[in-house]
Amino acid sequence: MKIAGEIEAACQDGSLSGDERQQLLDTMADCGLELPQPPAEPVVDEAKLQERLAQYMELELFQMDIGELIRDYKSQELPVPPMEQLRAEAAAEARKCLETMMVCEAKGHLWKETADPENGTSTLSCRRCGAEEHLQW
Repeated sequence: MKIAGEIEAACQDGSLSGDERQQLLDTMADCGLELPQPPAEPVVDEAKLQERLAQYMELELFQMDIGELIRDYKSQELPVPPMEQLRAEAAAEARKCLETMMVCEAKGHLWKETADPENGTSTLSCRRCGAEEHLQW
């Protein structure tokens, strides 16, 4: 079993060529052993993503993000694009963030807890995607 673990590690870190990896896989199959397959990347539900994006675009936060974009353009002394382009830019950025969060949700967040015992609350923040949840206990 130790050898199987070492082969798995070598395959994961890419230190084996394609031919070497295949030869090891064939040898292991002959011995009745199999390397575990890497987990498949979660697929984002497009309908759910669109729904979340539509909800975000109805929030005041969306307008605030557009305002931030305008300030960024002005601070760089660039011409401010038309409102439709600003909306599309803010929506595209939000889409990337939402997609990242949805993949992370599917994988299971890597939560770090910050507790506030005086108020009986905790903040959970994901070290992978940046999502936060606030809990009252």
